[in-house]
Amino acid sequence: MSAKKIVLKVSIMCKKCAVCVMRTIAKFDGITSMAFDAEKSTVTIVGTADVVRIVKALRKAKKPAEIVTVEQPDKPDAGKKPDAEKKPDAEKKPEPCKDLPPHCKECTYVVYDDYQPNQCIIN
Repeated sequence: MSAKKIVLKVSIMCKKCAVCVMRTIAKFDGITSMAFDAEKSTVTIVGTADVVRIVKALRKAKKPAEIVTVEQPDKPDAGKKPDAEKKPDAEKKPEPCKDLPPHCKECTYVVYDDYQPNQCIIN
């Protein structure tokens, strides 16, 4: 099998949804790389994994997915040289940890208690 570039449209409401989608996809063998685009709600996968099995797994994880495109991956140009002249920025400081945003209503569990203390349950 040859490598394919797969673009999926996935319903993603929050960061927790994105993590769930990425974990579900990462379980498949043959995946070379994954990229997530939050603005378009798409996931780009490069590898030899079966796209139908990936979509079924996402739907089973309650994250509906649609296949947008399946094509050959882009080949890097052989004539271009990698940018070896770029220097790593030693001046960059790591960003402090940020709190995760609140998750969407679809990710939360609702607990409903129907207990009423003044009501007799013995008939």
